[in-house]
Amino acid sequence: MPNKKGWYTKEEVLETGLPYFIPSSKRWTDTPYPFAVLLTKSRCDELGIPILASGREMPSAFRYLALAGRGTNEDKRYRYAPLYDRTDAYHLIKDQLYPHEIMGDPDNE
Repeated sequence: MPNKKGWYTKEEVLETGLPYFIPSSKRWTDTPYPFAVLLTKSRCDELGIPILASGREMPSAFRYLALAGRGTNEDKRYRYAPLYDRTDAYHLIKDQLYPHEIMGDPDNE
């Protein structure tokens, strides 16, 4: 169960079977999508394509946050931010995306 910020533990992420991005190595653990735009909740809001409220939208992947959990020991377990699929909006937001927000090649969409 995610914490109050909506972040997950590694165990929870592994249970989902979804890929996760590791920024230090700049790689995905798995690339099941030939092309995908995968954004955090805050980036979705920032780009004007928010996620569905009340937990009705499930993550499509995760991103490891090395600096997350600066509080208690319990907080330090939650280091994976959920990412939401916004591939359909690629043509509207492509100039605003960071490389780590894209999985695969846009030519494969």
